[in-house]
Amino acid sequence: MIIQGKEVKKKLLQGINLVANTVKPTLGPQAKTVILQNNPPIIVNDGVTITKHISHEDPYVQMGIQMVQNLASKAQDNSGDGTTTACVLAQALCNSLFETITDDYTTHQVYHILEKFKSDMIQELDYLSIDVLDKDIVSVATIAANNDYALGNLISEAISKVGREGIVTVEESNSHVTELILREGMQLTEGYVSHLMANTDDARTVFKNPLIFMSNLSFRNFKDLITMLEFAANSKRPLLIFCKGIDGSALNNLLMNIMNKTVDCVVCLAPNFGDHQLDELADIQAMVGGTIFTQESKDDPKSFTESDFGTCESIEVSKERTILIGAEGDTSERISYLKGMLDNTEGYDSARIKSRIARLKGGVATIKVGASSSMEMLEKKERLDDALNATRAALSEGIVAGGGLALMECVKGIDAPYWLKNPMSEPYLTLFENSNTVIKTYEEYPVGFNALTGEMKNLVDEGVFDPVKVTKNSFLAAMSIAQLFYSTDVAVLVEE
Repeated sequence: MIIQGKEVKKKLLQGINLVANTVKPTLGPQAKTVILQNNPPIIVNDGVTITKHISHEDPYVQMGIQMVQNLASKAQDNSGDGTTTACVLAQALCNSLFETITDDYTTHQVYHILEKFKSDMIQELDYLSIDVLDKDIVSVATIAANNDYALGNLISEAISKVGREGIVTVEESNSHVTELILREGMQLTEGYVSHLMANTDDARTVFKNPLIFMSNLSFRNFKDLITMLEFAANSKRPLLIFCKGIDGSALNNLLMNIMNKTVDCVVCLAPNFGDHQLDELADIQAMVGGTIFTQESKDDPKSFTESDFGTCESIEVSKERTILIGAEGDTSERISYLKGMLDNTEGYDSARIKSRIARLKGGVATIKVGASSSMEMLEKKERLDDALNATRAALSEGIVAGGGLALMECVKGIDAPYWLKNPMSEPYLTLFENSNTVIKTYEEYPVGFNALTGEMKNLVDEGVFDPVKVTKNSFLAAMSIAQLFYSTDVAVLVEE
C-alpha cells in the first residue's frame, strides 16, 4: 500500500506529535514523570527511555514515531542528554514546515535554507559558549539531575577528586544511601570489537572480578581461544581479552558462544601500535598484574597458569572506551620509570608519556546509587547518568544560558525565515507551560525565566546553564528530522 503527498506528511506528523507531546511534560525543573507499563511499572522522566515505549496501530503513524525514536537515540549517543529538547524542537520544526511551506518554494531552495540555518546556529552557539569554571560544575550537574542538589554535589565532588579528565562511574548500591567511593582504576580509549559483546541495555559490557588476558597477539582460529574460555567458565569468572586483532572463526565462534550465553567474554584491541602497544600493555599490567603474551616471544595463548591473568574489581566496556576499576597493582614503580623517560624525550613522545602517567595516577570515582525500591533506583540512576553525561559535555565544549534561552539568543543574529526562527522558542515556551506560566505573544517573552523559581533573572548569574554540546546535538538531531520530514513525499507499506 502506498500513500503520497500531503497525506504522508499528515501521518508522519501525527506520530511525531504523539512522541513529543508524551515527553514534553518531562522538560525542566517543574517536570512531571511518565509511568511505563512493566512488572513492576517504570517511572521515568528520561526522554529516550520514554520514546522507546511508544507505538501506534497505524503503520504510517508508526513511521513518524520511529523517526523520533531514532532521533532520541542519536541525541543520547552523541551527548548523553538533551533527548527531550530534541523531540520538542523536531515537533515545532516539522509543524512549521507543514503549515508554512507552499509550492512557491522548490525542494532545492528549502534544502539550502535549512543547511544555512544549521550552519549559522552552530556558529552562534560557539560564539555564546562560556568556559566552565569549577564553581559552575555543581550547577550544571544539579540542573541535569532535575535540580537534585545532592546528586549534583556528588558529581561535582567526584570530578574534583579525579580531575576533569578523570573517570566517574555510576553503580547501584545495596543500601538506600547514595555515596561516593574512590578506587584505583584506568580508562582506555579502546572499546569492544563487537556490540554483540554488550550485556546491558545501554550497550555496555559490565563484569565483576574478571580475568584479564593481555597480549599483542592476533586471533584467527577459535581453537586458540578455547582453552582460556574453558578456564574462565570453570573458574566462574568473566574474561576480558586484550589483543592485536581478532577475526575469522575466532570472532564468529566467540560471538556465537556469547549470544548463546555459554561464555562471558569481551574482546578489546590493545591500545596503540607496534612497540607503543607493548608499552601501554605494560601500563595495564602494572595496574592489574598478570603476564603479557607477545608475538615477539612466540607465546602460546593455550599455555598459561592462573597467575598469567590480571584482575580487578570490575570493568565497564563500551564501543568507545574500557574502564578498569578497583585494580590492586602497585603502579608507583611504573610511574617512576615513565617519569625517568621524560628526561630523554620531547614533542609528541613526551606528551604521550605524560598522558600515560596521568592515566596511571588518575583513579576512579564511583557514585553508588542508593534507593528504597527498584522503581526509585531506576529513576534515580537514570537522572544521575543524564547529569553525569551533561557535565562531561559541558566540560568538553563549554556552557550557554539554560532554559532554552540560548537558542532564542542565537536566532536574533541570524538572517532566516520566521518559520525556522519561531520554532527555536519552543523549549523555552514548554518550560513556561510546565511551570504553569503563560506567555501570550512572541514579543512578551521575558529574557531569563528561571523555571525553578518562576522569576525573571539573568540565567548565567543564577547558575542556570546548558552544555553547548548538548544544545548543539539536540538542535542538529531536530533539524535532521525536519529535513527528512520535508523531503518525504511517498510512504510504502510492505506487506509481510
